[in-house]
Amino acid sequence: MNPRDRIRLLGAGLIGLGGAQLAQAETQGPVAAQQISSEPWKVAFQISDSLEQAYEGMINIQYVLELDPKMQIIVVGYGKAIHFLLNGAKTPQGALFSGMIGDLANQGVQFKACNNTLTFLKIPQSELVLEATVVPAGVYELVKLQSEGWYYIKP
Repeated sequence: MNPRDRIRLLGAGLIGLGGAQLAQAETQGPVAAQQISSEPWKVAFQISDSLEQAYEGMINIQYVLELDPKMQIIVVGYGKAIHFLLNGAKTPQGALFSGMIGDLANQGVQFKACNNTLTFLKIPQSELVLEATVVPAGVYELVKLQSEGWYYIKP
């Protein structure tokens, strides 16, 4: 057998092995997260860049809660992304953010809106979705949460 035939045979074997592992993984379903501590993890998400970032963050949170429904999550919105917390705001795909926010709030996720941003952009608090509470400053809220042991994520 020449070297090229050996490489082809090896490649075919590896491809077959990978396919078998993929088929096995597909039948097993999602892998459960392994908890490091008996206490629920506390995670603060910063949403401040854009509606796209807000949408990606909401999707990330949904996936995380599927793996660990006990996780405590606070989303802090400010800056350019504050609009995702407003009534009628739409995702880049055209769905209402309020639906996603409501679903996540029903799972215990808290949403906080920065008063400094609302004031700067002249947005009345009455335009916020019902699930959002106002904090004096988004950055301050994130620093405070981190000082209290919350993990920090910026999607």
